[in-house]
Amino acid sequence: EETSHDLETPVLSEIILTVEEVQAVLETLDVTKATGPDNVPARLLKETAPVISTSLCTLFNKSLSQGALPEDWKIANIIPVYKKGEKEYAENYRPISLLSIVSKVLERCVFYNIREQLYQVIKTSQHGFTRGKSCVTNLLEVLNYIGSILDVGGQVDAVYLDMSKAFDK
Repeated sequence: EETSHDLETPVLSEIILTVEEVQAVLETLDVTKATGPDNVPARLLKETAPVISTSLCTLFNKSLSQGALPEDWKIANIIPVYKKGEKEYAENYRPISLLSIVSKVLERCVFYNIREQLYQVIKTSQHGFTRGKSCVTNLLEVLNYIGSILDVGGQVDAVYLDMSKAFDK
């Protein structure tokens, strides 16, 4: 069964982060992740979380209320990551954008503040990128549906499409 809701458009300027929220996100940073263009390592942010949380919280709230990000947070290092095939062909690579980890902390804080509203908007049939769902849960749902049709003597037709590289260019 599908659900949809008419919700007000969330306004980022109305989000007010707390020092505790910022510190909690800092303390969960993965110290093995690569740095962004600012070269600020996750380990530094994580280990200094109790000291820097208040200042970052102030900076984040000002950014949200003004609707502006520091220019440095908009810069990314683009790294090509090999997928498969012959290494000399560009199509066998995918780009990875390495952003400032501080900007990712802000992003995660905002997400934690709007996620419940987002989950109300996402349809129940959505399996990709949805908490508690996956390609496997989608497959099980389809198989269950097919089984229920076959149980009553119905006919099931299927069409398979290969979408690989469909959006590459």
